[in-house]
Amino acid sequence: MALCFGITMSAGACDVEWGGASFQLDHRTPPEEVAQAQPEVEVEVPLPTEPLLWVVVAAGPSDAAVRAMPVARMVDGIPAPLDYPTPVPDGYRARFDSAFAATGMEMALGASGSRIGSVVLAGPRRIVDAGCASAVPVRVLLPPGTTLPPVTFAATPDLMAGEVGVPDEAVIDVRIRTFGPILTEQLLRLGGEDQPFLALRAALAAVPWPGDEWPAMAATYLINDNLTTEPAGGEAVSLFFLARFEAPTGYVADWYEMRTYSGTEREAFTWLEAIPGPVGRIDFAIRLDGLSRRLVASVDRGDNRGIDWTEGARCPSLELLGTPGG
Repeated sequence: MALCFGITMSAGACDVEWGGASFQLDHRTPPEEVAQAQPEVEVEVPLPTEPLLWVVVAAGPSDAAVRAMPVARMVDGIPAPLDYPTPVPDGYRARFDSAFAATGMEMALGASGSRIGSVVLAGPRRIVDAGCASAVPVRVLLPPGTTLPPVTFAATPDLMAGEVGVPDEAVIDVRIRTFGPILTEQLLRLGGEDQPFLALRAALAAVPWPGDEWPAMAATYLINDNLTTEPAGGEAVSLFFLARFEAPTGYVADWYEMRTYSGTEREAFTWLEAIPGPVGRIDFAIRLDGLSRRLVASVDRGDNRGIDWTEGARCPSLELLGTPGG
């Protein structure tokens, strides 16, 4: 039916006369095809709407060696994944740094379960990894007589309760050394381990707990493993606990984690620091996954505590900021 040949044609259509009737054959591109042909408009990745939590690392004795990096969003007072996009879209880092890392911005600094001072972002910002948030040099403001711990945490003042003061100190005493092995055996048996006497202590710390008469303690015990770079020799067990003293019972676990693993699939925890939060005290630990280290956090809300937040594997802040030790 060669209707359009030898007759007048217009762009995309032709007029046809047939037996006195007039028709128009339309060959224009369907609307949906036109839509598909339009170039896609790149949607701008939104910035976080919540305030951020920063880890602050003192990599050397001078104030200029102190750097900070955002590690989490604070959602209703609880750390949540930072969700820094990968790959980083064009312009995102500049917008992010402008919103959250402006030079001169001041934040509250916490350690030992208390607010111990402030930090001021000093710039210039440094890209330590192309896919991770920028690191920022900071100026530390502390009360006289206060020593900056190797690792602390910073957030906006409304997220860190309490007045600024010199942090409490705690020492490992006979009480901690006595109750540590007892609590370890109890927790290992509770977790199904039938040979708790094989556990060896890998880490022990006296932990200040403002308001308590006696310090808390944090300990890591291992069976058939250690905290070196060597893989576990077969099946291994790790136990981590943070315990508070309750008379007349003794030390009672406030937060504990037990794992079973083998070889390089290590999963062990060591306590790091604590800050006061709007919901409750936030305790931080280092999670050792094989040879890597990531931050985890647990919020004391008066119930059975667990891990509320784990730092993403893509941007481990302690590794990127060069934190010594584990």
